[in-house]
Amino acid sequence: MNNMFYLLNLSVAGIKNLKEEVRLDFYKKTVNKNFNPNKYRIKAIYGENGSGKSAIITAVKIFQDLITYDNYLNESKTQVFLDEIINKSTKTFQFQCEFLVDLNVSRIVYNYTIVIGKNDNGLYAIQYELLKTKNGNYANHKYETVFECKNGELLQARCSEHEWNVLEKKSINLLSAHSLIYIYITNTKKYAAYEDEQDKALFMNILLCAMLTITIRVYLAEEDQHEIYFLEKRLKENNLNNQALQEGIWSYEEFTNVFASVNERKVKKTEFDNYKHKIEQLTQFIKIFKPDLVSIDIDTKENGEQYECDLNLNYGAYRINKEFESTGIKKLIRLFDCFTAASKMGIVFVDEMDSNLNDVYLCKLIEYFMYYGTGQLCFTTHNLDPMTILKENKNSIDFLSSDHHLVPWTSRGNASPEHCYKNGMIEDSPFNIDATDFVGILGE
Repeated sequence: MNNMFYLLNLSVAGIKNLKEEVRLDFYKKTVNKNFNPNKYRIKAIYGENGSGKSAIITAVKIFQDLITYDNYLNESKTQVFLDEIINKSTKTFQFQCEFLVDLNVSRIVYNYTIVIGKNDNGLYAIQYELLKTKNGNYANHKYETVFECKNGELLQARCSEHEWNVLEKKSINLLSAHSLIYIYITNTKKYAAYEDEQDKALFMNILLCAMLTITIRVYLAEEDQHEIYFLEKRLKENNLNNQALQEGIWSYEEFTNVFASVNERKVKKTEFDNYKHKIEQLTQFIKIFKPDLVSIDIDTKENGEQYECDLNLNYGAYRINKEFESTGIKKLIRLFDCFTAASKMGIVFVDEMDSNLNDVYLCKLIEYFMYYGTGQLCFTTHNLDPMTILKENKNSIDFLSSDHHLVPWTSRGNASPEHCYKNGMIEDSPFNIDATDFVGILGE
């Protein structure tokens, strides 16, 4: 296993039309010392229009923002967004995930839950947050609670009495609007200062949960991107004297640079050399699809400590701003950061990955990740062509039915997933539409 983090499963409920819990499994039911994710790194979610595929990807973005974004729940635009997207029947949003951390000398499995709903003032707030952990080398080990919060109150935390008092003081009146993970990481002492073993363990467990959010990359067609800026800085400030953890985290230093996105318009001067290197990589990537591309030129405008950057694709005879490129090339540029992350230990979620992409390109990209990627890639799609490739892997195809439950593809003799799907042979996905149904509606 090359990467430190692996997402085992996730469950979402109460978002858009997903009233009941929907669970995605990326690995087998049990985890033990023989854990090997190599055949479990990619997943495609299929389903009818309106079945809730985008809701799952959006839920992951909300989870990430709740932990990493300082004033996420305090901003009015977030409140309006949540009011629109949270299921009107449940009135609460729930996200839960299990993930594995490999520290070489040991494996740890984490279970994280967060629930948000409206408070007495009619604003969305965190109602519940729970982090549990167990040994990842043995399937029969039980979870132990790291911390638990409910309705703005810290209920329990596995730490010394002194640290409990500090946590209570630091989190008072904040837990309804901020994850305890965010509060802890942004206010913590240096790791080396902890003398109590329980306090050291608490620090590491919360730190690793925060690190998970760094490895996640989400692509939504209309996403409002937020910077993930504080975690890397905080990690570098902490003097970690646990050798295994320290080596594991610093191995992610190159990976976290992925988040200096090629799609960012504002780049800090101190990060500009790294940004230029990424644009060179982007150029080589786009050349695969457009061999006549000479270079991607960066037009810069100085603005204090930043450069405002604009990209122009240079074809020798002419130059064109990326905004005026074809929709397919623009999509490839926007997805480049996701592809880079998935190839370098990231956990990537892409909504409608097939839109505006040529079928051949799509299948070759998926094939690359299957054989060469070290991260995880989960995407929604309507294109059936990738099924031929994906069926070779484990847990790689899920069908989201019209009544919003997932049906994983399992081998059915010589039957192919694409044949079963388009002919209505997948449970609760009948596709019982005939061409004659449109007669009299669209004309004769």
